[in-house]
Amino acid sequence: MNSSFYNGISGAKTSQFYMDVIGNNISNVNTNGFKGSTPEVSSLFSSILVGTYNSYSNGVGMGAQSFNTALDMSQGILQNTDNTFDLALGSEGWFGVQGADGNTYYTRAGSFSLDGSGNLVDGDGNYLLATLGNNIAVTNVDADTLAQFGQYYSNGTLTSVTPYAITELSDVALGTIGNQGIVNLPKILYYPPVATTQASYSANLDPTSSVGDVTLDLDTADYPTMTLDTTAKTLSLSGSVANTTAALNPQKGDIVNVILQDASGNKLSLTAELDENLAWSISDYDVNAYDLSSGFTVTSATLQTEQEIAMQKHFSMTIIGPDGDKDILDMTYTKVVPQTSTETIWNAVVNIYSFYETYDASKTYDTTQYYIDTTANKVYEIVDTQTGALTFNGDGSLASNTIPTLNNGGSALTLNLGTVGQYDGMVSNVNLDKSNSSSSNGTLEGFLTGYDVDSNGNIIASFSNGKSSSVAKIAVYHFQNDQGLTSLSSNLFSESSNSGKAFFLH
Repeated sequence: MNSSFYNGISGAKTSQFYMDVIGNNISNVNTNGFKGSTPEVSSLFSSILVGTYNSYSNGVGMGAQSFNTALDMSQGILQNTDNTFDLALGSEGWFGVQGADGNTYYTRAGSFSLDGSGNLVDGDGNYLLATLGNNIAVTNVDADTLAQFGQYYSNGTLTSVTPYAITELSDVALGTIGNQGIVNLPKILYYPPVATTQASYSANLDPTSSVGDVTLDLDTADYPTMTLDTTAKTLSLSGSVANTTAALNPQKGDIVNVILQDASGNKLSLTAELDENLAWSISDYDVNAYDLSSGFTVTSATLQTEQEIAMQKHFSMTIIGPDGDKDILDMTYTKVVPQTSTETIWNAVVNIYSFYETYDASKTYDTTQYYIDTTANKVYEIVDTQTGALTFNGDGSLASNTIPTLNNGGSALTLNLGTVGQYDGMVSNVNLDKSNSSSSNGTLEGFLTGYDVDSNGNIIASFSNGKSSSVAKIAVYHFQNDQGLTSLSSNLFSESSNSGKAFFLH
């Protein structure tokens, strides 16, 4: 009788415990990251009615008691949201958060957002813990770049924002327990430009000969001999083209043109043909109309002939300057004529141009410092100019390259035009069909476009230049005994001696 009464009381108390646990589960059915509990009960004690050594037992239970609540660690339902920092753990593990008291707590609730200071927090204001990349720092930028970040009013004064710059990281190492910190994500984040230091170009400098009429300056050693008869007022000239090495194949009948100037500045233009000895002369030309007080001076002497023309090939590509602007690497190759029987040589002039301003016809530009593109109506600053030569073997492969390193606004730029003996860069062969191609390193400046989280837990910053960088890795904590964690609220837990110390899975 007494045992029946006792069983009834303990049973009612145990049922209440069971209902309390189930009721709490039901009330938190819509709580993010909530881990339900399973109520567990046990007998208080039992009475043994038979001997210990019997082959059966007929013990009678003497009441029940609430024994334990076991966490239900089964995976919940994953849902898509519009919030970048709504996170979920697809397997075991816990997010770490730092409370207002500075202590570390653990949760499966992954709904985080940025507070007014740019810190990642949960709905209760606890800070998400992550291993920081420590690759964000306050930076100085030029006025034009700073203006793109905008300004704000502070106590009625228009103030520029504080820009932060990032150093690119592909991944943040998780590290060891205890090295995690609060994640702060600035809205004003800048990806600094990286100047081009390596550039490559590939093309065919077609060595096909082109013959045409050319006008060549006579060597000074071939300037005419003059005889002026001041009495008869006649002028005689004679000369040759023997020292004019630019004339590759002068022929009888080629035209020599000489321009003279008298003491008063009057110009006189005379022409003559080469004879079979490649000499020429003009005899007793009437100069009565000219000032003969101090004779004539030669202002120019040229030869018009037909020969192979020194062809030019022009290429250009975009590179990145140290200020983040798109600059131009400009290459002009001039074929050396005549060529040898086994090699082809092209002289090279390589320039780096940086846009300066729209062309202003009222201004005078120093052409040693500026290049004027009349077609595009633009003026470029000449950052650097280098000269050299490319020599090619008879089969068109590159034999040598003497173009030196260029100065890209303070950064050394190496121009790769191919491997000696190969066809992977510049070539020179009439039968090779090779398309032009270029490549270079360097990065344009970038402005923050947003943050995201990758599958490895890295918080990724993306930029307008197409670059991205990890800034932190979200820590996922594990315990030897998840059931031993101490529940502090519907989804917040703390470490206990029964759970064991937190650790990372690597």
